[in-house]
Amino acid sequence: MKVTNTIGFFIDYSYAKQIESFFREYAIEVISPDKGARSSEIRYLIPITFSPEENMIEKMEEIRLRLLHQFPIIDEIGEEILFSYNDAEYEKAPFFNLYSSGNSAQANLASKYSVVKSHIFCEACGLKTKSLESNLVLDTSKLKNHYMINLDGMFWVVSEKMADLMARSNITGYHFKEVIHRGKPENSLPAYQLVVENPLPSLSSKKNYYYFVSEPKERCHVCDVKGKIIYPYLYDKTVIETHTDDLYLLNEWVSNGSFVYHPLFISQRFRKLLIEQGVTRDVRSIYDNNYGSKDWYMTPVFLDHY
Repeated sequence: MKVTNTIGFFIDYSYAKQIESFFREYAIEVISPDKGARSSEIRYLIPITFSPEENMIEKMEEIRLRLLHQFPIIDEIGEEILFSYNDAEYEKAPFFNLYSSGNSAQANLASKYSVVKSHIFCEACGLKTKSLESNLVLDTSKLKNHYMINLDGMFWVVSEKMADLMARSNITGYHFKEVIHRGKPENSLPAYQLVVENPLPSLSSKKNYYYFVSEPKERCHVCDVKGKIIYPYLYDKTVIETHTDDLYLLNEWVSNGSFVYHPLFISQRFRKLLIEQGVTRDVRSIYDNNYGSKDWYMTPVFLDHY
């Protein structure tokens, strides 16, 4: 696995050579963009790679502070984290974190009609939990061209063809709740909320995290959930070997910025089934050319070490 933190910032073109020299101190070769016709302001996007064991926070904080001290950076310095995996890591993983069941707005909807209650999770940062007070209510015609969609970033709804595939394949670790249709009666389709029955064990004590050094105010030191970027999920092999179902939830909380929730995990067997049955292509990066509107994006978990 490789960790890449791409930092971005704007600065006047007159500092180009100095920026290139600055990053050479860290053995990072930077090619400055050309100056535009209408402005001398240029934008840098500089990828910095790390091994999973490195202290990325310490190095990124040093780079950020030195840049801000030595150069008239326009506005702020942004960051983007990307984790890259090799084939062996995909083949050995017992489970995969499901990030998305479609690279489109149609696969990721807001719940407009369901009775949902919010509760304060952390008084310090304002994070909330969200719970259903009734069955999910949805215009089920939205599932016409999808096997599964997500509501509010935390509820999963499957179509009848997906439910049939799961039953035929003896997928385990879940049950269904009926989704109530809201919309034209003639457009109603069978739809079911996926209710996962059990969590995975606690993450390994050797797990790694990151916090954007460019956004210190986003981090909450009280709940230690908001602002935390979890590295690919790491488990102790001896503990997770007893978990033999196909569907689980993360035991720990994660945040989408406003709410906390437990992400969904699927087994290696289930992932291979989805690819073999044409539900999704084998997508391994959000930047893959084959990551289409109906493709699922999943990342592998790791055992004992990264």
